Amino acid sequence: MNQLRSLWVIISTACLLLGIALVYFLVDVPDSPQLASGQGAVKCREYKDPSEIDVSKPLNIAVWNIYKQQLEGWDTELKSLAVDNTIILLQEAQTKPQMLNYVEESGWHSNQAYAFAINGEIAGVMTLSEAVPVKVCAYTKVEPYVRLPKSALYSAFPLSNGEVLSVINLHSINFSYGVTEYSEQLDVLVEAVEPLKGPLIIAGDLNTWSNERLSVVRDKLSAIELQEANFQPDERLRVFSHPLDHVFYRGMTLQHAKSIDTTASDHAKLEASFVFEKAQEKGSD
Repeated sequence: MNQLRSLWVIISTACLLLGIALVYFLVDVPDSPQLASGQGAVKCREYKDPSEIDVSKPLNIAVWNIYKQQLEGWDTELKSLAVDNTIILLQEAQTKPQMLNYVEESGWHSNQAYAFAINGEIAGVMTLSEAVPVKVCAYTKVEPYVRLPKSALYSAFPLSNGEVLSVINLHSINFSYGVTEYSEQLDVLVEAVEPLKGPLIIAGDLNTWSNERLSVVRDKLSAIELQEANFQPDERLRVFSHPLDHVFYRGMTLQHAKSIDTTASDHAKLEASFVFEKAQEKGSD
């Protein structure tokens, strides 16, 4: 019996090691942050013909960890988000054929961070928008133990009042001892947007599953004058009683925010509606 048990342990360990080796053999990880584009390994891209977002209208955004499009109904849920929202921030998006077809047929402008690729299918945060941004940049941070990157995507959208709306779509690292690497990922993004003026949104799956992580996020983002959206109803995925998904904002007034549970992902869908402060001031004159 002991010999059989030992043999089973050896076989199981060998299979596990073989599986890990196979995954790393199939996974392509870029040497540096880059966009998933046909322009080669570029971190940032500028658009010659961006389109303006009208500040006289509410800005509706959606945030959703789409769980690699593994569960049935993700496409239906995504189409429902597209009805009322002009910017959609997706985490764990993968460029599988069905997703690519959806983006092309729906007419969304899309950008994606190239975190890694498996069998040619790129994984990373994806930002969909009705408007064409003036600039986008990709950011990545390698998970300390898993050794696969988490990603972020910065998008700059011209506004009709002459300002620029900055949007960061973020998927924070998950597995780490302490918050050093976790803080480092956020520090790079804060440093990038700190000198910028105008409205700013930082949202996504921030993996805030501890008091320490949540404090890091709130402290660093409040330092650049961002507020945290409260959701009603609040069906956000919680780990150790802490919600993982968030929307932080400044330079706009939050009208309402809600999160709705869905069977198409392990994360709820988040939706938030804003009005621009400059538009409000002009309307009150």
